[in-house]
Amino acid sequence: MPTRSLVLLAASLLTGCLAALVYVQDSDLVLLSEHLNHPFALGLLACALMVLGALELRWRWVRAAVIILGGLGASAALFVGSIALALTATEEVGFVDGPAPYSVRLQQSAAGLGPDPVMRLSVRRDGGLLTREWDLGCFNGDDPDDGFDSVKWTGPSSVEIRVVDGRTFPVALDPASGRPRTTASLNC
Repeated sequence: MPTRSLVLLAASLLTGCLAALVYVQDSDLVLLSEHLNHPFALGLLACALMVLGALELRWRWVRAAVIILGGLGASAALFVGSIALALTATEEVGFVDGPAPYSVRLQQSAAGLGPDPVMRLSVRRDGGLLTREWDLGCFNGDDPDDGFDSVKWTGPSSVEIRVVDGRTFPVALDPASGRPRTTASLNC
C-alpha cells in the first residue's frame, strides 16, 4: 500500500473521530464551540480524505468499496447537515455589555419550521483565547406573553430577564467562574 494512501486514510480516521467528538461533546470555550463545532463539515472532509486515500489502493474491489462508502458517507453528511442547518440556524441579534469582562449574547432563531421566534441568551466572559460562554435562557414566542422583551444587568454577577407580559427572571452568576447558577426558560 502506498505511503500517501496510508497517510490520507489515517487523516480520514482522525478527522472522522474529531467530527464524532465535536458532535457529542459540548464545550464552553468560544474558540472551540464557534470554530470547531462543524461535525457535518468535518465528516464530509473525512469522507473526501478516505476517497482520496483509496484511489491508489492496489486491489480494485477494495478501492471500489472504499470509494462507494466514502461517497455514501459524504452524501449522508451533506443531507443531514443541510437539514440540521435549516432547523438550527440562528441570527446574531446583539450583545448587552455588563461589568467587565462579562456580556450577554442574544441570538434569535425560528422554532423548528414554524414562524415563532426563539430567543437564546448566553453569558460570555471575555478572556482572549480562553473566552467562555454559557447558556443563560431560552424564550419561545409561540405564546405572545412568553416572548423575550429585555435583559439588564442588576449587579456585578446578576442578570434580570424580562418577558413581554412583565414577568422577570433573575439569574445569579457564580462570582468566581461567571457560570450561571440557574437558567431561565419558557416553552423551549
